[in-house]
Amino acid sequence: MRTPVLALAPLLALAACAAPSAAPVSVYKSLGSKQCEGGGQTPAQLAEPLRQAGVPVLAIACGRDGRVRAAMCGLGDGRIGIFDVPANRVAEAERLGYARLASLPDATREPCP
Repeated sequence: MRTPVLALAPLLALAACAAPSAAPVSVYKSLGSKQCEGGGQTPAQLAEPLRQAGVPVLAIACGRDGRVRAAMCGLGDGRIGIFDVPANRVAEAERLGYARLASLPDATREPCP
């Protein structure tokens, strides 16, 4: 007679294979745009180094860093590109100069122009 634990072993193995993958992590980088001048890069341009390094970009969004800054032409305007990457590839993104969006508690997402 088999014990119930042995009968469940195949089901437990299948459940482990079907476990959901880790949720993506949002990273960001400044667009480099300036007050009164605009300019900088597009989010698609900022995503390219990630792709070239083999880091999958699951989603792209725009946003603002939420930091207070003086209103003065030529200063940064706080616009950022936001990129969702797999959790297991965040370290690679950070080596490329991206930072976790969670490090900006007041950041907001907004439509890309």
